[in-house]
Amino acid sequence: MSTDVSVEDKFLFDLQGFLLLREVLSKEECERYREVLHTLEQSEYEDAGMAARGTKELKRANQVRLNGIVRLDPAFDSLIDHPRILPYLQEFVGDPQLINTWSITKFKGAVHSGWHRGITTSDYVCKDGEIRSRMFNTVYFLTDNGPEDGCVVGLPGSHKSSFDLKFDDYDGLELPGSMPITGKTGDVLLFSECVVHNGLLKTTDGERSNLYFNYVHAYYNVMMREPKNCHHFYFPSDVRARFTESQRNLTRWMTSRNGITEPRGPTFSTGNPVRLPRPSGNAMLLLR
Repeated sequence: MSTDVSVEDKFLFDLQGFLLLREVLSKEECERYREVLHTLEQSEYEDAGMAARGTKELKRANQVRLNGIVRLDPAFDSLIDHPRILPYLQEFVGDPQLINTWSITKFKGAVHSGWHRGITTSDYVCKDGEIRSRMFNTVYFLTDNGPEDGCVVGLPGSHKSSFDLKFDDYDGLELPGSMPITGKTGDVLLFSECVVHNGLLKTTDGERSNLYFNYVHAYYNVMMREPKNCHHFYFPSDVRARFTESQRNLTRWMTSRNGITEPRGPTFSTGNPVRLPRPSGNAMLLLR
């Protein structure tokens, strides 16, 4: 068990369901990642998964999303096992495995994404000082995330809530108890996917760019839960060949993929979030 996570951080994460780490990336690192994104965002990509679902891809105004960013460019590989983040993955997930990576760049006028959670509250446990979240998200702020910048907004403590509301009835901060989770360029938001969360309207000029690296516990078979998203989750062998030993360990589930067809060519999208069918257990999943 890692000893690099303070008892104060454990306390706050268990209390809120999320934690903000300051100055994880330098401003120079963030600028380099943004330059890569700018190049990628100018391209068009076929998203085989969207076609497989038969879902009309709605290109939400003033927002660009790229799915599977590690496939798109090796510049993002180092974030798989970032040394500042890895101890938290080990502490709060246990045996973390990377399943999804994406970016979202918002411009003025980008709208709310909708309240959702990725897994049910039964997928979060804290017992005898040990925290386990079956699905865990890390959000790298490449730009400032202020309350008017379209930042993430969360409902503290909702990872343990016993009651659900009709979340679609609440627009942004109208949801009781919700709060914007703000930070500066280079900060990283960590949260359990049990937390009910959303993205706010962007009313400022310029852009807000974030990177998202999503993990699950090794025992959680997300490929069975979301077979039509497997093309985003799985990295082909030529991509994993460039990884370090640590990065291969965090993606080792990809070495066993019975019945999964490896996609040909890029399968990424400059599209925007689409709500998926409700999984079992009353969980809601939204590709953000």
